[in-house]
Amino acid sequence: MTDQFDADAIVVGSGFGGAVAAARLAQAGFSVIVLERGRRWKLGDFPRAPELTDGWLWDLDRGLYDIRWLDNMGSVQAAGWGGGSLVYANVFARPFGQALGEQWPAHLRREELDPYYDLAAHMMGVSPVGNDPRTGKVPPRTELMEGLLKGTDKDEATVRPNLAVTFGDPDTWRPNVHGAPRRGCAFVGECVIGCNHGAKNTLDYTYLTAAENAGARAVTDAQVKRIERHGDSYTVYASTPSDPDAALRTWVAPKVVLAAGAVATNELLLRSRDVHRTLPGLSQQLGKGFSGNGDFLTLAELRGKRPDMTTGPTITTNAVLDVPEGRRSVWYQVQDGAFPPPLNALFDTVLPGRKVRDWWQRSVRHTDPRQTFTVLAMGKDSGKGTLRLDARGEATLAWNNRWQAQLYKSQTRVGPAIAQLLDARLYNPFTWSLLRRTITVHALGGVRSGSDVATGVVDEAGEVHGYPGLFVMDGSVIPAATGVNPSATILAAAERSMETIIRRSGRPEWRAPEWDSVVPADVPEDSAYLSQSKLHAATKGDGIVFEEQMATHVREHPRMVLSLRAEIPGLDPFLADEAHTVSMRGMVDIDDVATHVEISGTLSLFPQGRHEAMVYALRFQDDQGRPWQLSGTKTVRSRNPVDLLAGLTTLRTEISPVDGEPGEVQRFVLTIGTRDLVRLGTSMSGRGFTRTRRLNALTRFVSFFTTSALQRRTP
Repeated sequence: MTDQFDADAIVVGSGFGGAVAAARLAQAGFSVIVLERGRRWKLGDFPRAPELTDGWLWDLDRGLYDIRWLDNMGSVQAAGWGGGSLVYANVFARPFGQALGEQWPAHLRREELDPYYDLAAHMMGVSPVGNDPRTGKVPPRTELMEGLLKGTDKDEATVRPNLAVTFGDPDTWRPNVHGAPRRGCAFVGECVIGCNHGAKNTLDYTYLTAAENAGARAVTDAQVKRIERHGDSYTVYASTPSDPDAALRTWVAPKVVLAAGAVATNELLLRSRDVHRTLPGLSQQLGKGFSGNGDFLTLAELRGKRPDMTTGPTITTNAVLDVPEGRRSVWYQVQDGAFPPPLNALFDTVLPGRKVRDWWQRSVRHTDPRQTFTVLAMGKDSGKGTLRLDARGEATLAWNNRWQAQLYKSQTRVGPAIAQLLDARLYNPFTWSLLRRTITVHALGGVRSGSDVATGVVDEAGEVHGYPGLFVMDGSVIPAATGVNPSATILAAAERSMETIIRRSGRPEWRAPEWDSVVPADVPEDSAYLSQSKLHAATKGDGIVFEEQMATHVREHPRMVLSLRAEIPGLDPFLADEAHTVSMRGMVDIDDVATHVEISGTLSLFPQGRHEAMVYALRFQDDQGRPWQLSGTKTVRSRNPVDLLAGLTTLRTEISPVDGEPGEVQRFVLTIGTRDLVRLGTSMSGRGFTRTRRLNALTRFVSFFTTSALQRRTP
């Protein structure tokens, strides 16, 4: 470093990207200054009193939350040493590779980033929620959400995600891998309002501790306002939020890393290009591709007397849902969220009509605030928002919610279904109910990467085109909604970028010093995604179910009665299958063989390449537990209505023990009587998320059946 520089590198912001940049640059031997507008929040400092003046709002008294209204969308972020990690819900999740769209370049896909996810997981100390040390059980909210989809085809959709939380004895302090003292989670559910206990693995106790251990210097109470380029260096100008009248302070360095969060970083660069004109060559792509990560928040209020839903870490479960909407499928995740009592008390104080609301809840609703929790959904929005500057030089968002209509429609449609399953009331925030405006806690995009200034603002390492030494390292470089909590992706992308940057600077073999301790981390959300991806393929086109009962003549002996339930999960794969296979399950009674035992197998309905109309292949066990097989066919010999009906309602079968001799074969002729034929028709119903989809599925199946029956004739 020469005398004209204050440091080798200045990092603007101490959130997920800035913390990685500070740690890796300092570990590589660079002198580093980290500028953070907020304060250092110590244990016990986070706001808890039900008064806005207790440090809740940045605009009020440099408090914890900075709420920005970007015209078409609200954005919530944290202010303080550690950035968004101070108030995020700890979830460390990776996006499903097959669900990433075309906006995602190769260097940000799972194949490239997975090792860096593992490195970040090691740095953050992640693991799923365990048992509450006070009760020895998982939180009631976890148990409730895990039981929500049990017994359905989405049983495997719910998992416990990795959390950046220290679990164990809540009364014993232990150093983490960075030497910072941590103790086990107390399960008080206050993660999103700052952890006063010391269990949350926020950046100030992980990456930023590593940065300061390596010599990085923190400067808080410094809000960057302007960046200028002078030859091979950059001058950064910052105000002092605690003293608005103080003169701007300046720092000079050959490298500057912008990591103030997607909104602030875009705003700072837009001002530098269009207002101050200190960086006039910035790409015209700047500000484009903004995303709110498909965030959608509702409140669930449980009815009746229920356990305390505020205990545990804020988020403990994650359900991956694939919901058909219109002509396409909408993927998103649904997570439970503790609604901290101090936050509830704050809202109770701030909102008008407190006495009326208290009376209403106590006397009419009979509800307890501790039986309320949040339901957070994240999906794939369009990622086509554009950040611009308004007349005051502040960021505003051009955003068309119409493209998101299917996502939001699906999310609001799932709400009532969840409410019914939970026996709860669900409430949308007034910003959506009245204004049709969403709130995001995961602002992303605006600084997309590209091969040159015409296609992107930065290159794949985050270096700004045309401005060597200027880098962007936060959520603004994430090109689209991740469909999951994005903090892990920001960390992994920053890890990869910093490794590239340091190697470019003359250290070609450099790697993070923690690599030797890294082991691949579990990725619980992958199993949920894979199970739902398979289910999506199997149920494409929606499904159909029907029931049929067939029997031999009442006076015939031995007599057989066969009752079956047929299920086609998805009409698209069914119609594409040449055998047109249908899953069958039911009960069978056969004199002297089986008394009302379970039977299952398949039906090939108008199989291609065969002359039979229907081919049954079923198995059951007799009264002694011996396995038997049943094969049967229905044939159509004429299009004459009488012959056609007879052929479709007459099943010629053979049954025999699986390990039996040829002489043990028995043959039966079963028919569907008039009453059972009516029951078959009335039992037929479509399977789909909406009534329209169910009717469409039923119509498609009836059309297939009718056309195939009229065309099928046994020679």
